[in-house]
Amino acid sequence: MRAAAYILSVIRLKIRELFQKGNIIIKLAAAIGGIYIALRFNEECTRGMEKGIGFCLEVLIPSLFFFMVIAAYLVQSGICEFLCRPLKGLSRMLFRLPPQATAVILLSMIGGYPVGASCAAIMADEGQLSPSQAAKTAYIAVAAGPGFLINYIGTALLGNPQAGYVLLGAQIAAVIVTGIIVGHTVKSEPLAHSVGRKKVGGNLLVGAVQNAARSAFGMCAMVIVFCALGEVVDAVIPSKQVCDIASAMLEITNGCNRISGIVPLYVTAFFVGFGGLSVHFQIFSLLGKVPLKKTLFFLFRIIEGIIAAAATYIYLMVTPTATTVFRSVDTVPSAARSATLAGSAALVISSLLFVGSMANKSVLKHAEINRR
Repeated sequence: MRAAAYILSVIRLKIRELFQKGNIIIKLAAAIGGIYIALRFNEECTRGMEKGIGFCLEVLIPSLFFFMVIAAYLVQSGICEFLCRPLKGLSRMLFRLPPQATAVILLSMIGGYPVGASCAAIMADEGQLSPSQAAKTAYIAVAAGPGFLINYIGTALLGNPQAGYVLLGAQIAAVIVTGIIVGHTVKSEPLAHSVGRKKVGGNLLVGAVQNAARSAFGMCAMVIVFCALGEVVDAVIPSKQVCDIASAMLEITNGCNRISGIVPLYVTAFFVGFGGLSVHFQIFSLLGKVPLKKTLFFLFRIIEGIIAAAATYIYLMVTPTATTVFRSVDTVPSAARSATLAGSAALVISSLLFVGSMANKSVLKHAEINRR
């Protein structure tokens, strides 16, 4: 028995070393690829970063930053914890989470993609949620805000605010249904004991602004990087249709700018629900030490996108006036489009590196647990 146990431990150790080397190889390949892109496609990178900065200044910061400040203030001041107490029964029934987690989900549906992750991380840091509860909340609290859907996609891109309201309704339905799925499939451990809320040093408003600024900086940095990558691939891939779809998979703001008015509204709803890889990495950076399983997060984003698309499609089918109202939306290109981003090559490379690195980490974690 001892000999068998020794052999198994040696095998586990070798597997662990193998995957460590594989993880290093993947990171090295990504670094070399990044250096090559920066040197070979310098003009494209510069053009993409300029467009990314434009999106940040004209769309993201105006529509998100002020609400990020308010959300951080509500969480850090304890107001959110107080107001969410009536949601206790609903939260347990739907999501199997404490009420403050449901408050985070509601804030994300109002504030936009990064708000939920930012608030979940703050609550985990302050002891209002356990790490596993914060991770479970982050699986759910991913949504585009009303300003982005109605003002940007509906009004600016499609010239039809009603389309934005349809997308908003589909997004809310998708978040709730995805939340129910997460609530009944993902386990979370409650706080071992009651932890007092940490006091925020200095003025609460100053702390909220600083927290929101850090989150906004990380969000904009990811947008700029993915816009640069997309511009490079856009110059390499000849198929415009492939580039448009890949753009929406990479970065949702510019992706919607490219596909709105070209694809049916329910396809746009899918990409809004999915969020794009740029949003995913923004959320990962905001969560810090929260133990989020990235492959599982990616799966739930696909589920949310499918639900949002189905909800939009059903609405267009059952509403008599919808076909007439949105016919021009689905067939006429938007005048607000810009010639930017994307490409299937970048999507494939990014997805392989992303999934590969996450799989390596997951296997290493299980190997370490078994070895112990």
